[in-house]
Amino acid sequence: MQEEYLHYLWRLKRLPLHNLTLTDGRTVEVHNTGWYNLDAGPDFFNGTVSLDGMRWSGNIELHVKSSDWYVHNHHHDKAYENVVLHVVYEHDKEVIVNGEKLPTLELKDIIDINHWRNYDRITSRPYEIACSAEMPIDNFIIEQQLSVSLFQRLERKGMELVNFLRDDQHDKKKALLIAVLQSFGGRANKLPMIELAHIIPLRIIAKEKWSIERIESIVFGCAGMLNNKKNRCDQYTKQLKIDWNHLKLKYNLPEMNVSSWKFSGMRPYSFPSIRLAQLSALLYHWNLSLSDPTDAEIIVAELNSKFQLPVSKYWENHFVLGSESNPHNAKISSNTFNLVLINGIVPYLIYLKHLEHNFEYSDAVINLLEHLPPESNNITKKWSNLGIKPKNAAESQGMIELKNEFCNFKKCLSCKIGHHVLETEVEYS
Repeated sequence: MQEEYLHYLWRLKRLPLHNLTLTDGRTVEVHNTGWYNLDAGPDFFNGTVSLDGMRWSGNIELHVKSSDWYVHNHHHDKAYENVVLHVVYEHDKEVIVNGEKLPTLELKDIIDINHWRNYDRITSRPYEIACSAEMPIDNFIIEQQLSVSLFQRLERKGMELVNFLRDDQHDKKKALLIAVLQSFGGRANKLPMIELAHIIPLRIIAKEKWSIERIESIVFGCAGMLNNKKNRCDQYTKQLKIDWNHLKLKYNLPEMNVSSWKFSGMRPYSFPSIRLAQLSALLYHWNLSLSDPTDAEIIVAELNSKFQLPVSKYWENHFVLGSESNPHNAKISSNTFNLVLINGIVPYLIYLKHLEHNFEYSDAVINLLEHLPPESNNITKKWSNLGIKPKNAAESQGMIELKNEFCNFKKCLSCKIGHHVLETEVEYS
C-alpha cells in the first residue's frame, strides 16, 4: 500500500464516507474531505466530519500505518495539533495528541481491493510509459493531460530562470541573456552557459561594440577558452588573446575554468566554441531587449532578424579556435533558433509574467508554441509510436513534461490518462 494511493481515494471520495466506524467504536461521517495540501503540513486542510453526531472542522492526515505519525515526527510539530481525523490503511498504534487519543479511521477492510490491485499492476509494469498497453486512449483526455503538463512545464521553467538570476531578479537583460544561453548550451553545457551569463559584463560589452572581435575576446576570455593550452594558436586566436589580456586587466574581468565546457560526443555545430561565436555576434548586433514581448509574431520576426546576422568570417571555416575545418555555414540554424524560442524565450516570457504580474505574456507563450513545429527527440518519438503525434511545440513540450515528470515517477494517480485507465478497467461498486 502507498500513501499516494490513499490520497487519491480520499481526494476522489472513492470510499463510502457515511456511517463509518472509528477504531474506538464511534461512528464517523465525512461531510467535507478538505482541501488537498501539496506543501508542508497536514494532507487535507479544513475538512468537516461528525463523530458520534458531533460536528468537527479541522485538518485530516493520511498514513499507511497509524504509527507513521511518530515516524514522521508529527508529534513534535504544532501544525498537526488541529488534526480532527487520522485516516490510515492499518491501525497499528494509538496516536496521542494533547493528551487524548486521535480519532482514527482504518481503511483496510473498506478499500476496493480489486481497484488497488489494478493500480499496483499498472504501476509495476517495466514499461517507460506505464499505460502504453492501453493506448490508444480518448483524444480529449490526452489533450487535457498534455495541456496540464504544458502549463506545469512553463511555470517550472519560468521559476527555474528566476532562481538562476539569484539576486538580479529585476534585471531583464541578465534574465534574457541567461535564457538564451541556457538554450544554447543544451543538456551538456547548460550550467557553464549560465555561469558565463553571470560573469559577462554587459556594460563593458556595450562600450566595446565598435568591433565584433573585441566582443569575441571578452566572451571567449570570460569563458576561459583563450588560455586553453590544448588549442592551437593561429593569428586570429593570438589577437583575441592580446585583446583579452588588455581588457581583463583594464576592467578586472573574471575568467571561467575551461574544463567546465563539454565537447565530447557532440556534433561540431553544437560545440560550445561555435555557440560562443554566435553569441558574440548576437551581443554585437542586439541590445538584449524585445520591442513588444507580449506579441508572439513580433518576437519571432524581431529575433529572426538578429539571429540571422553573420558571425565573424573566421568561424566559417573553424569550429574551435586554432583548428581550421572545411567551409560551413556558421549562422544559427533554423532548428537551433526554434529551440532558443522554446527553451529560452518561453521561460523568459513566463519570468516577465511573474515580474510584471501581466498575464498577456502567457497568451504570447501559447501563441508562440502553437505556431512552432514540434520537437523531434526520443521522448516525442516514444509518444508517436503509441499513436500520439504532436502537432506543434505546445504539444511536444507537454509530452516531454508528461514523460519526465509523471511517467518516470509513476505518478499515474496525478495524470488524467492514468486516472482514465484505472477507472475504466475497474468500475467502482
